[in-house]
Amino acid sequence: MEKFNSYVDRSFEPEAKKLGIKTIEELNEYFEYWLSENYNNKPRTETKITPNEAHAKESISIRKITPEEIKRVFIYKLNLKADKTALIKINKNLYRVENFLAKKKIELKFDKNDLSKIEVFYQGQQYKDAEPFDITSNVWDNCNSNSNLDTSTINIPEKELTTSYLNLLKDKYNKKLKDKANRINYSNLYSKEAGNNDV
Repeated sequence: MEKFNSYVDRSFEPEAKKLGIKTIEELNEYFEYWLSENYNNKPRTETKITPNEAHAKESISIRKITPEEIKRVFIYKLNLKADKTALIKINKNLYRVENFLAKKKIELKFDKNDLSKIEVFYQGQQYKDAEPFDITSNVWDNCNSNSNLDTSTINIPEKELTTSYLNLLKDKYNKKLKDKANRINYSNLYSKEAGNNDV
């Protein structure tokens, strides 16, 4: 990492200063150009190949993670005791679990931003999802409490919930992916045409 930082200082930084870059956006833009066209396409002394070539060789063994798998990694877990009527309380919401789980300590798994689906586990085994009984909140707003008592709730205006910074970043990222997916790969088209001419 230190080698890379030193190379950035020697190679990119003087060029950026010379160009008179004024904004962070411009700096990031030119850094991306520099990284792609210079650093990643320059053969290394030790390996005699470029980072792009090394990455292409390793890409076969890279396992891609689905959005569902990522979501499961960040799922929130909460241990609660169901009351005698098999009800549990999460934030201001009441849910019903299976009757035999009444008075038992159960584990709940859910997305803090979507309280419509609450997975129920007891002694390591998954049971039927908790059924919404009385829902007044659609997002978790009591992150610092492991209690089912709603002692300190934070009232977040609906407008703030719909315009969060992370959601804006997500939209921007997804738009880039969509744009990339919709690009035409002219090299593939050319190779297909060449194949048809051979017939």
